[in-house]
Amino acid sequence: MNPEAGKKFLIGKPTNIVIISLLAFILLMVALAAQFTYTILKFDKIYNGVYVSGTHIGNLDKSEAADLLQKNFQDKIKDIEITLTAGDKSEKFTFSDIGATYNIQETLDRAYSIGRSGNIFKRLMDIWNASRTGKTVDMPVSFDRESLEKIVLSLYNKTLINVKEADILIQDDKVVIRSGHHGENIDKQKTLSEVESMIEMCKGGVVNIPIVVTEPNKINVEDLYKRINREPKDAEAKVENGSVKIVPHVTGRKIDKASLTAIVSELEKTENTEKILPVVFIKPQITTEKARSLIFRDTLYTMSTRFSTADQNESNRAQNIKLAAAKINGKILGPGEVFSFNETVGPRTAEGGYQAAHTYVSGKIVDDIGGGICQVSSTLYNAVLFSDLEVVERSNHMFTVGYVPKGTDATVSYGSVDFKFRNSTRWPIKLEAWITSNKLFFSIKGTNETPGKTIEIVPQIVKTLDFKTKYIDDPTLPEGKTVVKQKGMTGYVVDTYKIVKQDGKEVSRVKLHTSTYRPLDQEVLRGTKKITPGDGTETVNPQEEEKPVEHVPGVDDASNPPAPQ
Repeated sequence: MNPEAGKKFLIGKPTNIVIISLLAFILLMVALAAQFTYTILKFDKIYNGVYVSGTHIGNLDKSEAADLLQKNFQDKIKDIEITLTAGDKSEKFTFSDIGATYNIQETLDRAYSIGRSGNIFKRLMDIWNASRTGKTVDMPVSFDRESLEKIVLSLYNKTLINVKEADILIQDDKVVIRSGHHGENIDKQKTLSEVESMIEMCKGGVVNIPIVVTEPNKINVEDLYKRINREPKDAEAKVENGSVKIVPHVTGRKIDKASLTAIVSELEKTENTEKILPVVFIKPQITTEKARSLIFRDTLYTMSTRFSTADQNESNRAQNIKLAAAKINGKILGPGEVFSFNETVGPRTAEGGYQAAHTYVSGKIVDDIGGGICQVSSTLYNAVLFSDLEVVERSNHMFTVGYVPKGTDATVSYGSVDFKFRNSTRWPIKLEAWITSNKLFFSIKGTNETPGKTIEIVPQIVKTLDFKTKYIDDPTLPEGKTVVKQKGMTGYVVDTYKIVKQDGKEVSRVKLHTSTYRPLDQEVLRGTKKITPGDGTETVNPQEEEKPVEHVPGVDDASNPPAPQ
């Protein structure tokens, strides 16, 4: 045998044994570590080193830990007391008053989860750290927030002093200024936040709540001055729905600005102080009481015109006059309001009771429904003129009429020609119309603010317009005989002036308008029938033509416009 070979064999045999032993040991350690790790990770209790608010709950199962927390915390929380103080006011309450309680189950769930999340190495590290240095879990507190808010609100109401701004009291005979005062209160939201923090920490004790002071605003002297000072204003009258309503007067006020500034400066140094301001009160010229006494106090003017009932035409005219006048009677106009004859009277129809009477249509005398209405508008027009009211719209007749002087008439025709005037006074006026015997009356009631003023209406004829004579052959009349079928009427151009006098002295003279009246052609029937001598027929001498007339009685312009041809 080779001695070297035997040497090698002797050296190698012990080495293998060591290696095998080492491997066996390592395997054993790995098995033990695995077993240890498995045991740790399968631990069904809270891991060692876990604390809740200073209490160790490690190595306890959830039931045991719950009993411990209930004993150490839950039974004691109801007795924790908090006192809120603000100045000399306070509110005291316990945790039980707000239904405060620990969320033990939630806390235990969080405690039990330590070491049970992540991979094996993280879990083992979390378990190791908890056992070595400890792991604290907060225990949340739940409570009834509404109950807490009521407690804070109660303290708020106890401390509340509403800030009061300075103001003024304005009466009919005095103006009083009052200084304001500061306000006090607590900040509800800030107080709630602070108390909630204490509850979350399960801390009792006294909480000092600061009082917030609010000063009133500075008095604005300029605004106050503008508010106090005002001009007096007369009472007014207006018409609403046909009735007169008085707008009350406004009493004026005046105060010296420098005096007001000095008073305010002193007043702002105090609280809840009042002072009567040196205000001068100014009554207007027309008070509410005086205004009531002025309504329809005076008759501005009364105008009348005559009409006839001698024949059927005149009787029909009279009926139409009565109907139209009744429509106007009692009409009230407010200051500035415009009266429209056509709007007030309305259409003149047979259904409305109007009769047919003589009217002028296209230079001819015909019968038309509503004839005579123009006498109503003309009579009213004259009353308006003499009352010194503003005429808005007026037209003269086509031909002259006999019931008012030339240049003082006002024709109307529904749908085309209107008569309008404005109540140019400061007060309401009322139109009154009535009939007595054969006279139409219009009276305007209002308020005469210029006693001694009189009105004169002066028409002046500036031109005369001759009429033409038209001959119409008539075979039924003997030759040489003439008969006037339609009397001719002279036309005129008339300027109408209004003269205003005060206490008999003329103060103004203005031309109102120029009226042009057309001449009315005279129509004469001329006989053409031949007369044979000896047949027993008398010889007929030519007839003298009748002289022209100023106007044809009982004829007006058409009340309704003629229908289009």
